[in-house]
Amino acid sequence: MTTTTQVSPRANVINWFEIPVTNIEKAIAMYEAMLDTKLALSDFEGVPHAVMDNGDHSSTSGALISDPNRPPGRGASTVIYLNAKDGVGRCLSRAVEAGARVVRPLTEIGPHGTIALIEDLDGNVIGLHANAH
Repeated sequence: MTTTTQVSPRANVINWFEIPVTNIEKAIAMYEAMLDTKLALSDFEGVPHAVMDNGDHSSTSGALISDPNRPPGRGASTVIYLNAKDGVGRCLSRAVEAGARVVRPLTEIGPHGTIALIEDLDGNVIGLHANAH
């Protein structure tokens, strides 16, 4: 008798990143030239996104974003989204209990799951993300 063990794909600690830009067209041109790839321009909740994705979800993806509520700033602008493996709501509650401030509350993002943004004790904005089930 042969048994087969299925190995589940390893979850990345970082699920998503966002790089704020002021001029998305110029930023797309620069990043496409730098990475020798094409970025997919889309709109998410009214915010233009230029998505960097390998297509098969085998690695972390992210986007250039042009969000007037989160403009780029020298030295403190990129947002990473950490994997909220037991749910964004639970992670968000624990973060607040530990002293974090909520920047964006638990938000459904359609087929992509849920997110939230917190400000950590040093002022860094960190995203929490869980995939839809």
